[in-house]
Amino acid sequence: MLPYSRPRILPPIPPLVRLGLVGVAAAAILYVTVFATSPPVATRPEEAVELKVAIPSLDRTILAKAKDDTREQRLIIEPEPLRHLLEVAIDVGPTVAAALGMPENPVPIAQVRADLPSYRGRWLWYKGELEELNGPREGHPVKGYSIYEATLRLADSERVICAFSIAPGADVHRGGIVRVEGYLLKLRDTTYPHDITQAPMLVGRQIQHDYEDWPPVRQLDQTLFEKLGDDDPWRGTKAWHTIDEDQGEPLWHIGAFVRDTAAQRSFAEWRKIGTLNWAEVHPKLEQGLERGTPLRILGSLIRRTTIAAPANPAGIKFWTVAYVQVRDYDGRVVPVWIPKRVADLPLRAGLEIKAHYYRWFAYETQQGDKYRVPLFVAADLDEFVLETKAMREVGIGIGILLILMMAMFWWMQRRSSRQSLQHAREMDERRRRRRERQGFTTANSPPPAATP
Repeated sequence: MLPYSRPRILPPIPPLVRLGLVGVAAAAILYVTVFATSPPVATRPEEAVELKVAIPSLDRTILAKAKDDTREQRLIIEPEPLRHLLEVAIDVGPTVAAALGMPENPVPIAQVRADLPSYRGRWLWYKGELEELNGPREGHPVKGYSIYEATLRLADSERVICAFSIAPGADVHRGGIVRVEGYLLKLRDTTYPHDITQAPMLVGRQIQHDYEDWPPVRQLDQTLFEKLGDDDPWRGTKAWHTIDEDQGEPLWHIGAFVRDTAAQRSFAEWRKIGTLNWAEVHPKLEQGLERGTPLRILGSLIRRTTIAAPANPAGIKFWTVAYVQVRDYDGRVVPVWIPKRVADLPLRAGLEIKAHYYRWFAYETQQGDKYRVPLFVAADLDEFVLETKAMREVGIGIGILLILMMAMFWWMQRRSSRQSLQHAREMDERRRRRRERQGFTTANSPPPAATP
């Protein structure tokens, strides 16, 4: 009778197959760990578009005709460089001004004088008291416009002269606070009505009424939002206003609020705040969510652009407009306005934005579809990152799991080797016994009968 051998449930697993199974299991664990906690990718992805801003070019040969080495040269204005800059500056709006590299703060006058070649033709801006306002006068290179000239007295008693094309508004008057911006043409001297020496002369588009700076905004004033009028989805209403059209006290107020209170909540506290989603938050938005309500926005960056902020009492120099696609919000694209110039981020970057609800925003896609989505204001655009502690714990867990799996496969391989060795021994024993039985039978069998 043959010795008993326990039947195998599975055939022996080759070492290479075992190694492959370990790699597959590790990759699956890593995928679930990382991608299950990453910001959701839109289910209906919109095309990511890098906005290109056309920057006007200056004719440096014409600009070089502006001379300011001597007082006699500074007392006159060369007509050809002036007309050239007036013609170019007429198309420089907030977006183009930001693309031209307008500085965050006014460049000190002494610095401009010390390095005039570097600043000539640069787009600069200044804020101060309006001392003189002259115009209109003829000679503008673009039909329908006239030439105006203003003199500003800055807080440090320095002066700036500006030529511009658009008639000043009713709120611009002598003694008021104004803002001018434009290309630096030359240094200018005057003798009347003020004796001015080496004042920078800018050539821009318009002069703006400016404001006394607000103190830090630590608390929202809900009364400022009572007449936003963003519930009506029809064109022409507040819901369709872009960042350029929405400049006013409500936007400045909430922009200053998110900027001035950004440090009040820690990262851990923000992680306890809910995220923008369709199932829970959208019904609250439809019912009327309070302005300024904090929410986290998890999504991917679809589009981004920066504009130079117009004059405002909040001290906001730039606005960045970001469009973020949020899978949890029905895959829709949500706008976020940030009251500063945001560092460059790659398109499709995963974001976790600490935002505050502002109002409804209506837009139309390239395919003609119309949507109404919530508009948010945030202090910055933050890339999505896993917490360091969580990543360390996940790494330790994965390491322990891999060690256990390797130990299990080592034990299975050792057990399989033992079984194979035992099976080989048993087969050898069976063959030996078979040979012995065959030899015994041959030795004891009778001799064959003789053949007649």
